[in-house]
Amino acid sequence: MLISMTGFGVGHYEDSSIVVDVELKSFNSRYFELNTRSFDLSGESEYKIRTFLKNKLKRGSINLSVKIDSKDQLRLNKHKLESILKSYKVIEKEYGLDLNYSHLLKNNDMMSFRALPKSVESKVLKAVKLATDQVLDMRSKEGKSIEKEFMQYITIAKKDLNKIESIYSKLVQKKVNSKNTSESKVEELEKLDVTEEIDRTNSHFNQIILSVKSKDFSGKKISFILQEINRESNTILSKFLDKNIAKHAISLKMQAEKLREQVSNIL
Repeated sequence: MLISMTGFGVGHYEDSSIVVDVELKSFNSRYFELNTRSFDLSGESEYKIRTFLKNKLKRGSINLSVKIDSKDQLRLNKHKLESILKSYKVIEKEYGLDLNYSHLLKNNDMMSFRALPKSVESKVLKAVKLATDQVLDMRSKEGKSIEKEFMQYITIAKKDLNKIESIYSKLVQKKVNSKNTSESKVEELEKLDVTEEIDRTNSHFNQIILSVKSKDFSGKKISFILQEINRESNTILSKFLDKNIAKHAISLKMQAEKLREQVSNIL
């Protein structure tokens, strides 16, 4: 079966001390690429999450957003606060001023975030797993949709091959039955022979069908096979000036191109 590289998922974890929200997006890419945003975790924790996602998603451009709201995360710098309050009272008493205490909170190091404990790592991973499951489910559904299109294009391409073979056979039969069949015409027929190209192209399409039905990830393999189909189609076109054969050979190339466009989005 085909698996798409496109997917989206969200994960949520909450307990008495922390709230974790994860958003995961997956797009086409030749390799596994992870882009993280709003990350409050250590390098070690990020590495574990990266390894998990690579094992699960295999390939694609992955955008991961992790938002952590810890209910005990803010820490008050009490020593500095008490020192500043004491100074404020001295100023008010000696100079008769009425100071605005709200400005205290604008001090950059009055409030700071506590380092998240290692126990948070497992909670974040739970949310990441939930989001990953959704991405995998969406990838699978998208893959089934692509698979249907694949089979439609292959069906049309095989009909084109049958038409080419039929038209070619009639042309050969006509020349063979001609009263003026000469050795030069026989040589000409041999040069125009597209039987091997037709057989190889049919075989290539059968390999694609097997790859589609396989449990293995087949995107790169199918991409290679499509290059071979394109090469065979060009050979058929170069051998014949017959407009009927050319019409079906061009259609054959078009179906292969449609497959190529789709294959860039599968694993």
